[in-house]
Amino acid sequence: MKAQPYADFAFRLIKAALEELETVRRHVPAGQLDAAAALLNSIAVGGVGGVESEADCRAKATLVRVARADLRAAVVAGLADVWRGCVTPDAGQRLAREMAALCVMEGRQHDLLNAEVRAVLSRGRLDADQLSQVLLPAKRDLRVAVVVEGTTRLEGLGDLMDPVSAPSVIAPGDSLAAWGRGASDLKALADMARHASDARRDWSRNQAGGQVVLTFSVRARDLGAAALLGRQQASELLDQYVAGQRTSEIRLRPETLAFDPVAHRTLRLSVPALGARPVRPLTTGWPPALRESLRTAHIARVTEAPTTAAGLCWAALEALEVKRDSVDKLAQALSLHAVRQQVVDLHQRTRTAVAAEVAAARASHQAAHALADKLETVARNASGEHAVTVAKKASAARATAAEWNAALEEAGKAEAQLQVLDAWTGVGNDGVLRRPDHWLDAVSPPVDADPALQAAADALVGLLDFLSGETAVRLHDWRTMLADPASLATWIERMAKQFKKSLDWLYVVRNTALHDGQFVSASDLLDVHSGRALVDMTLEFLGNWFQHEDKAAPEHAALPAIRVIGHLAQRQKEVLRRLRGGNREGWTVARLTSPTSTGWDRT
Repeated sequence: MKAQPYADFAFRLIKAALEELETVRRHVPAGQLDAAAALLNSIAVGGVGGVESEADCRAKATLVRVARADLRAAVVAGLADVWRGCVTPDAGQRLAREMAALCVMEGRQHDLLNAEVRAVLSRGRLDADQLSQVLLPAKRDLRVAVVVEGTTRLEGLGDLMDPVSAPSVIAPGDSLAAWGRGASDLKALADMARHASDARRDWSRNQAGGQVVLTFSVRARDLGAAALLGRQQASELLDQYVAGQRTSEIRLRPETLAFDPVAHRTLRLSVPALGARPVRPLTTGWPPALRESLRTAHIARVTEAPTTAAGLCWAALEALEVKRDSVDKLAQALSLHAVRQQVVDLHQRTRTAVAAEVAAARASHQAAHALADKLETVARNASGEHAVTVAKKASAARATAAEWNAALEEAGKAEAQLQVLDAWTGVGNDGVLRRPDHWLDAVSPPVDADPALQAAADALVGLLDFLSGETAVRLHDWRTMLADPASLATWIERMAKQFKKSLDWLYVVRNTALHDGQFVSASDLLDVHSGRALVDMTLEFLGNWFQHEDKAAPEHAALPAIRVIGHLAQRQKEVLRRLRGGNREGWTVARLTSPTSTGWDRT
């Protein structure tokens, strides 16, 4: 632990943390976060003098860890109240987001978590305690196996890894009994690694290249988290071998195996996950000056170590000439781009939610009628008291099936309403939204809407009655903001402040990781998600700008990236000014960050 080298940013972040903590504090059981708020306030009041010595920083870090545990407990308790229906919708949305962030920080894998929640919900009602156990199960000992290329033996392994993790290298012929039902998967991993090594040797004409399978235990909440944590620990282990390997490389292969010895389940992963669809560049007209940023962003994307990757994300922004004193402008530009992203995302969510509700209604309708048919057949072939019992069950099942007839009819109406909406917004068979401004018109139509627009708006109102959950809430929120442009301006301004906080934090992560060599933190998984998202959004609006700059006014052509960011920051201010005036006539979302628009020139 060192004295705080970035005091100005540290106190700026403490202020931001206090603001967020006060918001969460209003939504959780009373008193749970009082100590955490008091701690941050005391650090802020103490000022720079309180973080100048190593001892002071160490003591405060210990207290912050305790406060972090209090916050985690408060979020879990708050979400339980949400599930019981004891809080307002606004509180429920905020606590759901906090729990989502907590799941990311704890290493929960989205696909696995989604499957587990669906599986539990399919079994019937779920109480609040059960929900918490599904979202954040207790950490347990799980086994991990990785393939280390570039060696045939890891000497001194027992001295470098914690003996509690029971590290071992699997050699041909070794017993795999300790892996129980996971032994076949472990053998398959070892065989795959051997075949890959042989293929590499054949391809390179007998160039040397060995491999070993390393296994050890980690404590994690699920197999996905265990696999990623295991890879991180294995990579850190290899750091200690690198100094002695000056002429050859040792590295991890992508293939990884995780095993739960209690549930007897295995998970095979290949890291990183690869795509299968065609890929295309954002634009083929990237200025040469931006290639450095693109290269750094690519390296940040493929770097596994989360804190290192997050630090490289700042480096990618810095290659665009974004500095400490220009994060305000980037935050403003990002908030403008976020409007368009949210509008498009809301449309996609709406179509996806309608499709899911319709599919569920059809499946339930079919299952209900199939059960009723089956029970009626059994009742006809039964006799005596058994026949009477089955007949009652069949009658109840037929009544349930009749209820699903009505649900299926509503689903059919929703499909028809979606077709009307798709026609207005220019959506084809590919589901792509081609007219974002038309979509917003349907969400909040003007009083003098023409018949086609009014039909689309009425269809969306019908879909709102059909939908539920987060999609319906977000549709209601956007209807409210579009009807009151001043509230939309407030939302954009709030987004800019959030982006500013995230950029400030990313700068600190970069300094602590790449300058001070601190590569592990409680929020590292969240940091890398945030960093990559910030870079992706920045390059997205820059790519759109440079793709269309040949059609722009001369003063908007051939601008360096930092000047594009500055121009969009100024455009954001003008958008806010006009929206606060209570009118959004002429406002265009389709070209909100384009060089061919002012953001307010819709015809």
